[in-house]
Amino acid sequence: MKRKLLLYIVIFLFFIPVFSQELNCNVSVISPKNQDIDPAKFKNMENAVTEFMNGRKWSNYIYQPYEKIKCNIIINITESSLNGVYKANTIVQCQRPVFNSTYNTMLLTYQDLDFNFTYEDLQILDYNDNSYSSQLTSLLAFYANIFLAYSNESFAENGGEVFFQKALTICNNIPANERSKYKGWSKLDGNRNRFMLVDGWLNPRYKDFRRAFLIYHFNGLDKMYDDVVAARNIITTSISLFQKINKDNPILMPLRLFSETKREELANIYSKAELSEKNMIVPILMTLDPTQAENYKKLLK
Repeated sequence: MKRKLLLYIVIFLFFIPVFSQELNCNVSVISPKNQDIDPAKFKNMENAVTEFMNGRKWSNYIYQPYEKIKCNIIINITESSLNGVYKANTIVQCQRPVFNSTYNTMLLTYQDLDFNFTYEDLQILDYNDNSYSSQLTSLLAFYANIFLAYSNESFAENGGEVFFQKALTICNNIPANERSKYKGWSKLDGNRNRFMLVDGWLNPRYKDFRRAFLIYHFNGLDKMYDDVVAARNIITTSISLFQKINKDNPILMPLRLFSETKREELANIYSKAELSEKNMIVPILMTLDPTQAENYKKLLK
């Protein structure tokens, strides 16, 4: 009887799904120079942020270890004080593998210039989806959901909806007194901030952006292994959609970030195209990303 019970327990445990964490986040904290603060405090902060990002479950989805989303958070602290007040900017990035290849495509690269917060050494980072705990945990949770949103949007239509909605909730949960002290959570803070990022994705007016983003990755990049020319034609279709959106709103933040993130990748994709195709696509790329016009012109040589 005991042997049967043990066998049932083993079988039961074997079939229990493993709810693995979703993120494989590499965190770097760059401390300011000429500061009279123990460097160990910055290392402790780096470890705490790493554990917060990688040790939590951010969804009900099941992620196998090899499916974890690779992402980076580089926190560059520009000012600090002995009472735990930090001024910083950060670079956030996430990527995902391209099907049947060793290549990883960067989905997002963004520099957040208003990454300011308070943090006491060895502080426990508390967080609740439905309430405000601290500026630091709100910032980190916001980008955790953005990473999940971007990854899922690249695989399925509106796949990131739930995570964009969570990111918007985080924006809305910032108390009024904190919102006046910490910038980036409101549309009043300019056209390039955390609120404008998530609002651009959720605005029904720009639903074609989400469709183009999916086409580019799932129907384009993921089919490169099968037929490069056909896949590149599909990518061109998505770029044409981005062009229409750009005419409607050239400062749309998700579109701007797409152009900035994909510069090198787009140049590589079209470097092997026929000249006629290059003559068609290069003017569009120059319109989408005018600061890189000269680099795109090189594709025509």
